[in-house]
Amino acid sequence: MTHSPVDRPVSLSSPASADDNPLLLPLLARLQAAEGPCKLHELMTQLQADGLLPRGQAGDDLGLFRTNFLLMNGLYQLQGLLSRQGDWLAVSPLDLHIDVGQVSRGSLQASDPLRDYYLDWQNLWQTDEAEVTALLAGFWQAFCYQVEPAARLAALAVLELPQSASQADIRRRWKALALAHHPDRGGEVGRFQAIELAWRTLRD
Repeated sequence: MTHSPVDRPVSLSSPASADDNPLLLPLLARLQAAEGPCKLHELMTQLQADGLLPRGQAGDDLGLFRTNFLLMNGLYQLQGLLSRQGDWLAVSPLDLHIDVGQVSRGSLQASDPLRDYYLDWQNLWQTDEAEVTALLAGFWQAFCYQVEPAARLAALAVLELPQSASQADIRRRWKALALAHHPDRGGEVGRFQAIELAWRTLRD
């Protein structure tokens, strides 16, 4: 598998549409500069450090939702733009990379409810705090298990657990990691948010 940058550079003109996400060019630059696949929470932390994404606060579910939405929207928009020039952006929580000249590795023709969700700006602006709480409590867990089984494996990887982990194992590991990486204890906000999202995906 070939990652960019390689023989020819991947380029992208400045966003021209009101619907274009301002993160497109910064995301492309970071993905090109990476020596290997990027992780979603690490990319979020980089963008927050550069002032391109707001820094979340512990317990601010709505803020976390909006920050994550902006990042995922940017990634999926970038995926669509790169596919038009024959390149493929793989979008996975633990594996974000560009395959130059390899658009055949993926397909925008296939149905992808997750991509459709994040490309609809109304899902950002019309979602309030109560709806975010409801999403986190029910919809996303069901969505991940039914539509994208790989989400469970990705969440387990964030918590550094094997696929065979029990619910008790998951709860113990989440508590330990959340305590160790809590921002009030000097932990990184991006890492703490990734731990919380993994827990919400895996909990009963």
